[in-house]
Amino acid sequence: MDFSGLEAKLDQIAPNQNIFCAFKIKADFDSMKTRSVPAQKKPYPPLSQVTKNQPEFNYKNVSGIIVGFRCPPYVKGINVPGYHLHFISDDFTKGGHILDFKIKSGKCEIDLCDKFFLILPKDVTDFENVDLSKDRSEELMDVER
Repeated sequence: MDFSGLEAKLDQIAPNQNIFCAFKIKADFDSMKTRSVPAQKKPYPPLSQVTKNQPEFNYKNVSGIIVGFRCPPYVKGINVPGYHLHFISDDFTKGGHILDFKIKSGKCEIDLCDKFFLILPKDVTDFENVDLSKDRSEELMDVER
Protein backbone atom coordinates (compact mmCIF):
# COMPACT_ATOMS: atom_id res chain seq x y z
CA MET A 1 0.00 0.00 0.00
CA ASP A 2 1.29 3.46 -0.89
CA PHE A 3 0.52 6.95 0.46
CA SER A 4 -2.69 7.47 -1.54
CA GLY A 5 -3.85 3.93 -0.78
CA LEU A 6 -3.41 4.59 2.94
CA GLU A 7 -5.35 7.85 2.70
CA ALA A 8 -8.21 6.06 0.93
CA LYS A 9 -8.24 3.25 3.51
CA LEU A 10 -8.22 5.65 6.46
CA ASP A 11 -10.98 7.73 4.85
CA GLN A 12 -13.01 4.53 4.51
CA ILE A 13 -12.46 3.56 8.16
CA ALA A 14 -13.01 7.11 9.48
CA PRO A 15 -15.24 8.83 6.90
CA ASN A 16 -16.19 11.94 8.92
CA GLN A 17 -13.94 14.61 7.38
CA ASN A 18 -15.07 17.20 9.95
CA ILE A 19 -13.19 15.77 12.91
CA PHE A 20 -9.49 15.29 13.53
CA CYS A 21 -8.10 11.80 13.11
CA ALA A 22 -4.84 10.73 14.76
CA PHE A 23 -3.20 7.46 13.85
CA LYS A 24 -0.17 5.28 14.48
CA ILE A 25 0.96 2.58 12.07
CA LYS A 26 3.55 -0.03 13.05
CA ALA A 27 4.74 -1.57 9.79
CA ASP A 28 7.37 -3.11 7.58
CA PHE A 29 8.07 -1.02 4.50
CA ASP A 30 9.46 -1.90 1.07
CA SER A 31 10.42 1.76 0.79
CA MET A 32 10.17 4.99 2.76
CA LYS A 33 11.01 8.48 1.48
CA THR A 34 11.30 11.29 4.05
CA ARG A 35 12.64 14.78 4.40
CA SER A 36 14.06 16.73 7.29
CA VAL A 37 14.16 20.50 7.19
CA PRO A 38 17.39 21.89 8.72
CA ALA A 39 17.14 24.07 11.83
CA GLN A 40 16.35 27.71 11.04
CA LYS A 41 17.30 30.99 12.68
CA LYS A 42 15.47 34.31 13.00
CA PRO A 43 14.25 35.90 10.89
CA TYR A 44 12.61 32.64 9.83
CA PRO A 45 12.31 32.20 6.05
CA PRO A 46 9.07 30.84 4.55
CA LEU A 47 8.81 27.05 4.57
CA SER A 48 8.55 27.04 0.77
CA GLN A 49 12.04 28.60 0.62
CA VAL A 50 13.54 26.29 3.26
CA THR A 51 12.31 23.09 1.60
CA LYS A 52 14.09 23.94 -1.67
CA ASN A 53 17.33 22.79 0.00
CA GLN A 54 15.92 20.11 2.27
CA PRO A 55 17.72 16.79 2.54
CA GLU A 56 15.61 13.84 1.38
CA PHE A 57 16.17 10.26 2.49
CA ASN A 58 15.26 7.02 0.71
CA TYR A 59 15.14 3.86 2.81
CA LYS A 60 14.58 0.29 1.60
CA ASN A 61 13.26 -2.66 3.61
CA VAL A 62 12.86 -0.74 6.85
CA SER A 63 10.58 -1.28 9.84
CA GLY A 64 9.16 1.50 11.94
CA ILE A 65 6.25 3.65 12.96
CA ILE A 66 4.20 6.24 11.11
CA VAL A 67 2.42 8.79 13.26
CA GLY A 68 0.09 11.29 11.71
CA PHE A 69 -3.02 13.38 11.63
CA ARG A 70 -5.83 14.05 9.24
CA CYS A 71 -7.03 17.60 9.80
CA PRO A 72 -10.43 18.86 8.63
CA PRO A 73 -10.68 21.37 5.76
CA TYR A 74 -11.95 24.16 8.03
CA VAL A 75 -8.60 24.47 9.87
CA LYS A 76 -6.96 25.89 6.74
CA GLY A 77 -4.84 28.82 7.86
CA ILE A 78 -4.34 27.40 11.35
CA ASN A 79 -3.16 23.94 10.37
CA VAL A 80 -2.68 21.90 7.20
CA PRO A 81 -5.93 20.28 6.02
CA GLY A 82 -5.59 16.65 5.04
CA TYR A 83 -2.89 14.18 5.98
CA HIS A 84 0.42 14.95 7.68
CA LEU A 85 2.70 11.97 8.42
CA HIS A 86 6.04 11.42 10.14
CA PHE A 87 8.19 8.29 10.33
CA ILE A 88 10.70 6.88 12.82
CA SER A 89 12.52 3.58 12.29
CA ASP A 90 12.50 0.87 14.94
CA ASP A 91 16.18 1.53 15.66
CA PHE A 92 15.57 5.33 15.91
CA THR A 93 18.22 6.11 13.26
CA LYS A 94 15.95 7.03 10.33
CA GLY A 95 12.95 9.30 10.10
CA GLY A 96 11.36 12.55 9.07
CA HIS A 97 8.36 14.04 7.34
CA ILE A 98 6.96 11.42 4.95
CA LEU A 99 6.96 12.12 1.22
CA ASP A 100 6.18 8.59 -0.01
CA PHE A 101 6.22 4.93 1.07
CA LYS A 102 5.19 1.39 0.27
CA ILE A 103 3.92 -0.76 3.16
CA LYS A 104 4.54 -4.52 3.12
CA SER A 105 2.44 -5.23 6.19
CA GLY A 106 1.40 -3.42 9.31
CA LYS A 107 -1.10 -2.58 12.02
CA CYS A 108 -2.94 0.72 12.36
CA GLU A 109 -4.41 2.35 15.47
CA ILE A 110 -6.83 5.26 15.01
CA ASP A 111 -8.17 7.89 17.38
CA LEU A 112 -11.02 10.16 16.34
CA CYS A 113 -10.43 13.47 18.11
CA ASP A 114 -13.40 15.59 19.14
CA LYS A 115 -11.29 18.40 20.62
CA PHE A 116 -8.83 20.90 19.17
CA PHE A 117 -6.74 23.18 21.37
CA LEU A 118 -4.93 26.23 20.02
CA ILE A 119 -2.28 27.76 22.25
CA LEU A 120 -0.98 31.17 21.22
CA PRO A 121 2.50 32.45 22.12
CA LYS A 122 2.88 34.15 25.49
CA ASP A 123 5.64 36.40 24.11
CA VAL A 124 3.29 38.88 22.47
CA THR A 125 6.14 41.10 21.24
CA ASP A 126 7.23 38.63 18.55
CA PHE A 127 3.70 37.43 17.87
CA GLU A 128 2.16 40.87 17.38
CA ASN A 129 4.81 41.83 14.82
CA VAL A 130 4.23 38.83 12.55
CA ASP A 131 2.11 39.41 9.45
CA LEU A 132 -0.31 36.47 9.43
CA SER A 133 -2.62 37.93 6.78
CA LYS A 134 -0.90 36.37 3.74
CA ASP A 135 -2.59 33.24 2.42
CA ARG A 136 0.20 30.66 2.27
CA SER A 137 -2.07 27.65 1.75
CA GLU A 138 -0.95 26.99 -1.83
CA GLU A 139 2.76 27.02 -1.03
CA LEU A 140 2.10 24.96 2.10
CA MET A 141 0.33 22.28 0.07
CA ASP A 142 3.30 22.25 -2.34
CA VAL A 143 5.81 21.58 0.44
CA GLU A 144 3.65 18.96 2.16
CA ARG A 145 4.25 16.53 -0.68
